[in-house]
Amino acid sequence: MSIVDYFFIITSINVVLILTLLYVFLQTYRKVRSEFTLGLIVFALVLLVQTTFSCPPLTNLFFGGSLVCENIFYHSIAATFEFFALVILLYLMTR
Repeated sequence: MSIVDYFFIITSINVVLILTLLYVFLQTYRKVRSEFTLGLIVFALVLLVQTTFSCPPLTNLFFGGSLVCENIFYHSIAATFEFFALVILLYLMTR
């Protein structure tokens, strides 16, 4: 597996985790109707856009084109840390 494949897979998993968090935040907002929860929803949407556009293969899949990332190794490390942060956040939000 190449580093590009790894980056695509880990970023795709991150997108699924963010969508799951967004679902949890929406369910919480329906119950509580607080401004803080609304802020979490906006945060999740912004994070979803950032994560999607940070991965050239994923962006190419949705929008076409041939975007290339020059420092894919470093972006893969950042995406891996993002993955662990999202797993921890999802765990804490669903407890």
